[in-house]
Formats: sequence, C-alpha cells, structure tokens
Amino acid sequence: MKKIILILIIILSALHLNGCSLVGKRLSEEEIQKTITKAQYSKLIVVDIYHTRCETCKLVEPVITSLKEYYKNNNDIAFVKYDLSNPFTLLDSMKIAKALGLESIYKAQRYSGVILIVDAKSKKVVDTIVAEPDVGVYASIINKRLKGNAT
Repeated sequence: MKKIILILIIILSALHLNGCSLVGKRLSEEEIQKTITKAQYSKLIVVDIYHTRCETCKLVEPVITSLKEYYKNNNDIAFVKYDLSNPFTLLDSMKIAKALGLESIYKAQRYSGVILIVDAKSKKVVDTIVAEPDVGVYASIINKRLKGNAT
C-alpha cells in the first residue's frame, strides 16, 4: 500500500512540474453543449489554444474575452477554447472538437498561445494568429472572413 501511495505522489508531482494541474476550470455539460450548438451553426470558429502556464495565453486572454463580448450576439462566430492545462480540461476540449469535426486540427497543434480562425463549413484553418495583443487585428480578420473576403 505504501508503494502505491509513493507512486501516486511521484506521478502527481511529475504532472505538476510539467505544468499539468489537476485543478482547473472544467466545463459543465450545459456549457459544452451550448458551445457545440453555437459552433455548429456558425460560419467561423475562433479556436484559442490555451494553457494556464503559457505567458502568451495570458497576454491574449483579455483580447479573446473582449472579442467574445463584442461578438456575443453574432451567430456567425463561435469561440472555442482548446485547453491543454490538465487532463480534465483536455477531455472537455476534445469532446467539443469531436462533435464539431475539429479533431485533426486539435491533434496537429503542438503549442499553446495560438489563435486559429477556422471555416466552420470546411473545417479548415483560414488564419493563424500568434501572440497578438491588439484586439483590432483579430476584429479585422474576423470581419473580413465573415464578409467572405479571403485577403
């Protein structure tokens, strides 16, 4: 029994040292379903590749929060967080990805701090933004994509 406890302590310590916290904000089933439903009927999906220990993510987080607030009544855009912070938030994120057909995009991502603009119909990444603190840059790209301008 002592060996099992020691092994668990070692595993939990290793997870913690690698930035994997076993505490974190989990999504409720209602939040997951709400996210899926909105994204299924949108034109664009903004995917925030996130980790709680990522400094770039912390820089971009207020920008994403502002964008969510600005576009909250626009059904053509949905915001999804791909949370790499711990195994539980990762499971929540993968559940959403599977429902939306974004699994291949999620599996291809190796780094946090990246914002992907995904065409909801084709499931293709149309823009990638890294470490941009200017909300205007995001809004400009989103508005062009919503109007159908690829440039």
